[in-house]
Amino acid sequence: MHRSTYYTRQLGLVAGTMLCATPAMAETEFVTDVSIGAGASTNPYLENGPVQSTASGSISVAPRLRITEAATTFNLRGFARIEEYERDFRTNNSFGVNGSVEHGLSERTQLRGRLGYRGSIVGVNDAFFNPPDVIDDNFLPTIADDIALNGLNQRRHSFQGGLGLSHSFSELDSISVDAGATAIRFADSAVQDEFNSFNQNIGYSRVLSDRTSVGASLGFSQVNYLGQRTGDSSIITPSLNISHQISEDFTISASAGVSFARSKNILGTTKTSDLAASFDICREIDNNSLCFGASRQTLPTSFDGVRSQTSFNLGYSQKLNRDDSISLNGSYSRSSNSVVGVSEDFDYLRTSVTFNHKFRERFTGFVSFGYSDSYQDAINRKANTQVSIGIRLTFGNNR
Repeated sequence: MHRSTYYTRQLGLVAGTMLCATPAMAETEFVTDVSIGAGASTNPYLENGPVQSTASGSISVAPRLRITEAATTFNLRGFARIEEYERDFRTNNSFGVNGSVEHGLSERTQLRGRLGYRGSIVGVNDAFFNPPDVIDDNFLPTIADDIALNGLNQRRHSFQGGLGLSHSFSELDSISVDAGATAIRFADSAVQDEFNSFNQNIGYSRVLSDRTSVGASLGFSQVNYLGQRTGDSSIITPSLNISHQISEDFTISASAGVSFARSKNILGTTKTSDLAASFDICREIDNNSLCFGASRQTLPTSFDGVRSQTSFNLGYSQKLNRDDSISLNGSYSRSSNSVVGVSEDFDYLRTSVTFNHKFRERFTGFVSFGYSDSYQDAINRKANTQVSIGIRLTFGNNR
């Protein structure tokens, strides 16, 4: 049996077990979005060299299940997207599932667990179109964009699991402990490296006022590449963080620390240190929301080992009237400072604008325009300009 098939079945079995174990007398919400669209792209896989533009048709399904009872909340989310191209391009299939359970052991102690799987081609701009292929990965280890693999048409399978415990010592002081694991596999691993990583994190938070809290955390990661010792790494990241509510609808949070990495290469062992930081600011009111975020992390990748990942993200949505809305998403990423030291820096830019019109309560039309490009001195790559139009139907019930 193929490894990805095995892992997928195991994940489905666990998710099914979690669902069956949920109490029957709970509040249940189940919603599914189904989207059908058509579009055109200039370079959908960001391939190198000359590429002809192509038309395409797509269908997406995104179910969401939430079950709530007195002390337990269960969430199961998934998506599947198929896009066929007019010209001789590989079919773009992306799919994933994420299940979580949060349980209150007492008034002060919370236990949580999460499993996740995602399969998609690296470098495709699906996540910026409507509906976005987004699954909440809260408290699971971060997976690098791996933008060095853009244009290689590599299908990546990611398998993740995590457990966490939070405890409040008082109304002001709390502690959290999280442990997670990630397995990265490819359908064809001739170019890229597969790896397993294990993460642990302990954090402390102190409430200074009704609007401000501060804290500290210590993270540890162990990365093991399959079939080789080159790239195997251990990463320790201490950091300080702060969050502040500027107003009722305006929040800001930031963290700053250092990542200390110890990695194996062909000559022995390399020790490096790098900035670890994040910044997020959000303003949400009834008719619009605006969020900006920036981060820098030391993460394992499947091309040239552990690397620094720098990213900037912008999200904006505006409700124009009762039936119309518009959203804007943008992201800029850079992969740099390879510990192994073979490859150069890579940059990746993605943007999209989507207009939605609600014809009926469960029937929405959308038009999306997007742009993506990746940059490296030695690569001649045509940018992807993409437009799509379609409809989205929502099915579901609350009980």
